[in-house]
Amino acid sequence: MTMAMNPDLDQCAVRTLRDMIALIGEKRNLPREDAYTLCSVAADLRVTQTVNGSKGIHCMIPKSVVPG
Repeated sequence: MTMAMNPDLDQCAVRTLRDMIALIGEKRNLPREDAYTLCSVAADLRVTQTVNGSKGIHCMIPKSVVPG
């Protein structure tokens, strides 16, 4: 799971997905393009919080779909 905080939910989504792509690439030794493709079909984004002007989104991907 990765998480990002920002006043803009769109920016949260961008940052948490980029972090997930990097995490999958690092942990499973996947090229960035393959990690990106995997996230595009298997990642789930959820709003973590929208309190006091601070917003957050977390990104989850099942371990069962990550090769390695």
